[in-house]
Parts: sequence; C-alpha cells; structure tokens
Amino acid sequence: MLLLAIDTAGPSCAVAVARDNTILAQISEEIGRGHAERLMPMIEAVLGEAAVAFRDLEGIAVTTGPGSFTGVRVGIAAARGLALALDIPPIGIGSLDALAFPVTRARDAGTVVAVLDARRDEVYALAKDLGSGETLVAATAISADALTAMLEDVPGPLILVGAGAPLVADALGNRDFKIAGTPQYPDVADVARLAMSTSPASPPTPLYARAADAKPQSDKALPRR
Repeated sequence: MLLLAIDTAGPSCAVAVARDNTILAQISEEIGRGHAERLMPMIEAVLGEAAVAFRDLEGIAVTTGPGSFTGVRVGIAAARGLALALDIPPIGIGSLDALAFPVTRARDAGTVVAVLDARRDEVYALAKDLGSGETLVAATAISADALTAMLEDVPGPLILVGAGAPLVADALGNRDFKIAGTPQYPDVADVARLAMSTSPASPPTPLYARAADAKPQSDKALPRR
C-alpha cells in the first residue's frame, strides 16, 4: 500500500510517504501555528522527494488528536478532501496511539502509557496492555493524580512515553516505572506504519478529549440595525 501520512495535531506540521512499512520520504517542521499555510506545500514536497504522484496514492492517514483544536481540524479537512478527490480511503490515527506505537511494537508485556501535557493541570493520556493490546485507559484529558489512580492495578512494568511523562512520574511517587522518551508529538513515520495495519472505517473525526479553551462571550451582543 502506498500511503500519505499527515500530522498537524501538535506543534509540528509533518508529512510522510510510505510503501508498506518502508518510509520513502518525510518532512517535519515545528511551527506552532500556521499549519493550514504550510501543509499543502509540504505534501507536494514530500511527494516530489518520494517520486510519487497524487494519483499513485492508495490511502491517506491523519492524526485525529487530542491536540491543537485548529491543527486537528486542518489535518482532517485536508485528508478527507484529498481522499475524496482521489477516491481513496482516509484513515484516522489517534495521536496518542501513534505516540505509543514504538513501545507497542518493541514490547509484549506491561502497560504503555502515552501522555502529553494538556495544560490546565491535566494531561492527555492513553494506556494499553502490551500483552493483550487492550485499551486500559481510553484517550482522555485527566489530572496526573487521577490517572495514577486508574493505573493502580494494570500489568507491569509501567512504561511512560510523551512530553507529559515527567508529570505522571511525579504523581507515581515510588511506584516502579520507566520513561521511554518525552516527545511532544508522534513521529509521522509511526503514523504511517500504524495506518498500514489499521482498516479504514468511517471518515476520520476529531478527538478533542475536552472542550475548547476559547468560548463565546455571553455578555456582549451586536446592536440590531
């Protein structure tokens, strides 16, 4: 399968082209904002580097969050639009699933906890049993203390990965755990590899995990004309 992968859910704008499990080309820029302006030029650049045309693609993978509300929407809109135009399936990949993927691929025992700093004294977290593949904590926004309580009886060893790992480590206290890395976002190559083994279902939809920070003003109104 020849696949384009997109990740705009975090501070980076990243794209990759993969054939089966081989990454042909990838580009990543940590831009913070401006994903909408950079995404299409980056897609064209990575396709050119891989010597692949749009018409050659057989699927498009995109991270669905949690992460930046605007970034998530930009990536999903682009993936769904391209997939519709090219008549190929779009594949939604959870950002935390992609973050956990290197651990799930390398280990077959214990619990992996993918965790990002969600601010406001919360983390975005996902926990999976590495033996069974069962999701023990579905992607959610939660306090580090509440998360550690949910992890009380999960299979060990406990493996943390992601930029929020130090926050959870502090809450775990003396409990045995390992931090596998603290990236702020998944590697887009892992988004592509995970998509290869994911069956396309319904069109990708945003996974926000909590309400937006910005809210409409309720005490102001425009005068009628």
